[in-house]
Amino acid sequence: MGEFRIYLDDELQCATTSPVLAQAAWNRASRDGRVAEKGGSVRAYEGEVTVAEMRPEPRVGHPWPDGRDHQADLRDVWDSLIRVLKQQGLDDQALAGALNRFGLTTTSVEASVQDELGGRTVPSAAELVVLLEAVYQDRQREPQM
Repeated sequence: MGEFRIYLDDELQCATTSPVLAQAAWNRASRDGRVAEKGGSVRAYEGEVTVAEMRPEPRVGHPWPDGRDHQADLRDVWDSLIRVLKQQGLDDQALAGALNRFGLTTTSVEASVQDELGGRTVPSAAELVVLLEAVYQDRQREPQM
């Protein structure tokens, strides 16, 4: 995989080999109101190949234009969130306990995004919000030192 470069007008916004970082930079640049107002453009390159060029629209972020790349979705958000929570010392059992105390019954947070065929389901935005709120409330209950 080559290097992705995102330009807003002629100003480099991002140069990366990370597809998800390129997608984030594209989305942000494609909604830039200042550049949209003056009729500027946003361009994406992979290596020397122009992937896309468009006029930004204020407050309208556009998805990554190259359908060959994996588009980051809520599964990726879930994975990143679980990784951060585990780094903070919250394992699957602790997360399931927080969700149960909050009111969303589960035996396993990790299993909650698995389907019956062994694949991965897409968690809803509501599930992510509930998980974060459950962890937040649990942390608020912990005695402060």
